[in-house]
Amino acid sequence: MMKKTLSLLLFIPILSYSQITYDDIMSINSEKTFKKVMIENNYEFDQFNEEYIDYGLNIVRDSINGNKSTEWIRYKKSNGEFYFHFFIITTNMYGSKIGLDNQTYGIITNDIKKNCEYYDIINRKGMDYVCYSCSEWELWDGKIGFVISEGSGYIRHIMPTEE
Repeated sequence: MMKKTLSLLLFIPILSYSQITYDDIMSINSEKTFKKVMIENNYEFDQFNEEYIDYGLNIVRDSINGNKSTEWIRYKKSNGEFYFHFFIITTNMYGSKIGLDNQTYGIITNDIKKNCEYYDIINRKGMDYVCYSCSEWELWDGKIGFVISEGSGYIRHIMPTEE
């Protein structure tokens, strides 16, 4: 009985690792609000360059193989476009594929479908995103799109002028 309780307590933090919400995403309208949302939701700054600002959740730093995270978020400084990358399927320590049941991705995409109006399918970087127009985003251009690809869920702000 004690082992089961201990195992359950060790597993709970894995399931409750992200707190980002639909409302948080809808509030992003500048670099500063992007950083505010990241910091308030326990995302950790990863890197900054002339083009992008990157944050991750539970980052494991690795100078040889590159940093790892359960979620990556990137903000493009030139146009304010951003995307969230949620890992939905991962490999356990035995090499087997396991589902993380990333509830955050599912909750946010359900809220997008409920609160926004379907717009179109837009291709970005070889992936087709189902895109929505959200009246809450009246202050800036773009659509919100999402897709699952290769075990990851992506939620992306898509600017209409990006090629």
